[in-house]
Amino acid sequence: MPLKSGCALVVMMLALGLAACKHDPGIIKVDSSPLGSLKNAPSDSAKQDKQAAAQTHTQLAAAYMQQGHLKAAETALNKALGFDDKYIPAHTMLAILDWRIDRLSDADKEFRAAIALDPSNGDTNNNYGRFLCEQGKQQDAMRYFRKALADPFYKTPALANTNAGGCLMHGGDYAGAEAYLRKALEIDPNFADALLAMADLDYRKGDAFAARGYLQRFESAGQATPQSLLLGYQIATRLGDKETATNYSNRLQDQFPNSTQAQSLNGSNQ
Repeated sequence: MPLKSGCALVVMMLALGLAACKHDPGIIKVDSSPLGSLKNAPSDSAKQDKQAAAQTHTQLAAAYMQQGHLKAAETALNKALGFDDKYIPAHTMLAILDWRIDRLSDADKEFRAAIALDPSNGDTNNNYGRFLCEQGKQQDAMRYFRKALADPFYKTPALANTNAGGCLMHGGDYAGAEAYLRKALEIDPNFADALLAMADLDYRKGDAFAARGYLQRFESAGQATPQSLLLGYQIATRLGDKETATNYSNRLQDQFPNSTQAQSLNGSNQ
C-alpha cells in the first residue's frame, strides 16, 4: 500500500507555523511566508496606517488559527481586509482558513484574489498550486508551480519543486515527479520533504532499497511523521525485515495513535 497524500499533506502555515489542512499531515507543504509577500508598500501615511492595521489583524488571525479558534481568525481577517482589501497576506490566510474547513469555492476565490494582486508572486502561486493539486486539477496546479519557480524573488524553490513532484507522483507521472524532486534536492540536499517524497516515489516504483536510503536521509534531516513511519513499515516489510517493520509499527501506534496511518495499519493487521 503506497503512502497516500491528499489533504493529507502537511501544510506549513504562514509566518506563525499553523496547520492549514484539517486532515493528517503529509509531504506537500504550503509556503510559510505570505505575511511577507506584499512587495510594494503604500507611499502616503494614510495608506501605511491602513496597511499596518491590516497586518496587525492578519497576525492576530494567525495566532487564533494556531490555537484552533477559527471563527475568531475569520473575524480578524475580515477586519484586515476592511482596512486594506489589497493586502495579499490576508487574502492568502483567508484562503487557507476556508480550505481547512472545506469551503473550497471560497478558498479558490481568495487564492485568485491574492494572485490577481501580484500575479508573479512565488509564494502565492505555489500555495494555489498546492490547493489545485489537492482538488485533482493536476494540469492547472503544475501551471502555478511553474509560475512560482519563474519568480526570481521566490525564496523557497525547493518547496515548489517538491510540491510539483508530489503532485505529478500522485497523478502517476513518476518520471516527471522524479525530475522535480531531484531538482529540489539539488537546491537543498537536506530538504526533508523532498527526501521523504523521493522515498515514497522509489517505494511506488518498486525499488525498496533506494526508498530505504532516502528515508534514512529524511530521518537524519527531519522529524518523524505518520507518513514517514508508515512508509518505513512498508519499506521494511517489502525488504523482509520484520524486526524493523515492527519497530516502525510500534512507533506509529505510540506517537500518532489517532492518525489515519495508524488506523490503516491496524486495519491491515486485522
